[in-house]
Formats: sequence, C-alpha cells, structure tokens
Amino acid sequence: MNKSFSILLTAITLMSTLNGVDIIVDKEKLKEIKTKNKLLQDPVFTIKGAIEKPESYILKIVAKSARGSQLINAILNKKTSDIYIGSAYDKEGKIISFPQDAKTIKEGVAFSYGMGSKDIYIVTDPECPYCTKFEKAVAGKLKDYRVHMILYPLSFHKKAPAMIEWILQGKDDAEKKERFEELMLKGSRKYTALIKDAKKPFDYNPSTQAYIAKSKQASMELGVRGTPSIFDGTFKPLEQGKLLKIKAKRSQK
Repeated sequence: MNKSFSILLTAITLMSTLNGVDIIVDKEKLKEIKTKNKLLQDPVFTIKGAIEKPESYILKIVAKSARGSQLINAILNKKTSDIYIGSAYDKEGKIISFPQDAKTIKEGVAFSYGMGSKDIYIVTDPECPYCTKFEKAVAGKLKDYRVHMILYPLSFHKKAPAMIEWILQGKDDAEKKERFEELMLKGSRKYTALIKDAKKPFDYNPSTQAYIAKSKQASMELGVRGTPSIFDGTFKPLEQGKLLKIKAKRSQK
C-alpha cells in the first residue's frame, strides 16, 4: 500500500468529528504529551491544545519560523508515539481540523459594520493593492452581511502599521470604518502624519500594539496566508471570486 495513503487512512481512523469534545489546555498535561515524541520537543513547536481519543491525541500546534507563526494539526498515536502532521479527511472527503477558537478570532476584529443577517470576517492589509481592489469591488455591496474587519499588516508593507494606527484612532466603529474607506477608496495619506522616521520601523502606541498582537493571533487561528482573506460566520474560507460574482448578479437585478 502507498505509504502516504496508509498515513491518511491512519489519520482518518484515529480522528472523528471534533464537535462537542473536551479540549485539553492544562499546561502540565500538554507538557506530558510533548515528551511522547522528539519532534514535539523542538522549541519551534508549541502545543496549544489537545483532544484525547481512545488511541490518539489530536494536537493543535503553533510552529514558529523566520516568516512568523502558523497553526498546524497533528495526530499522536498513543501506543507507538508516532506523529502524523498535516490534513486528514473523513470518509465524505471533508477536511477534519482542530476546532477554531472563536474568542481569539473575535478579539482580533478592529471594527464591525452593517446590519445584515450573515456574519463575514475580512482580513485585510490597508497597504495591500489586492485589498484595495477588493474593497473597491465590494463597496456598498455587502448589505446582506454584518462585516467584521481584522487589520493585519504584512511584514513587507512598511506603511501598513501607520495606516492601521490611524484607522484605530477613530473614536468608534463608524469613524474607524470612515477612515478605512478614506484610505482604501480615496487614497488618503493622512496617516503619514504619524510617521516620524520613514527609515525606521513604525513605533506603535501601546493600544495599537496590543491590537496587533490580537490581530496576529486571530489571523493565525483562521489560517490566513495572504490578504485579503474572507471567512463566513463559522470561520470557513469564502472565495473572493465567488463572493464578487454573487454581488455582481444581485446588483444587476
């Protein structure tokens, strides 16, 4: 049997639906699990949570690298201590993943707007040209949604930190949205007043720094790989093209 296929079957056998199960977050228990496999003892890996099954642990792991941190799923066999890292799928072909932390995601929201019946989460970088293009395409067309914006500065966008701080200086959600749209739709440069030295990294004020930490955690929890990234109310990815096509069809009616 093909080795990778065998691993996939093992993962499917060990994992079942994760809804309604207890998640282990006790630090001592997680330390004990960490000792089961040398790979887990590498300092780049941190176990954030585990779900205990009869023959395995399903692990939620943060992997750190020079590019930042990301969440990965893994299955640790109790009997052999073998570990399988990567995606697993149920018999219907649907991916099985560790439950997302809704609290962490919601804490990363910078502001929300709209009175629609459906929630949508948008992770965006105000300096990202693709984000600007997306915002112009959906402007005034998300009336069906309650929109939650997560501001996530990509490391190679040097102006994004100042842009985000300027947006967050809005006194409430309405003013933050107004400032966001000034940047994204009108090309405002008011944020430049906050940049003291363009040659040095931007120095966030304490409240913005605290928000950025939450934003990064929320983006990692969602599995963001680039901006813009769109998710529905259950934090499942929404294809940008599909969303735009839906809005285009409705606008033609």
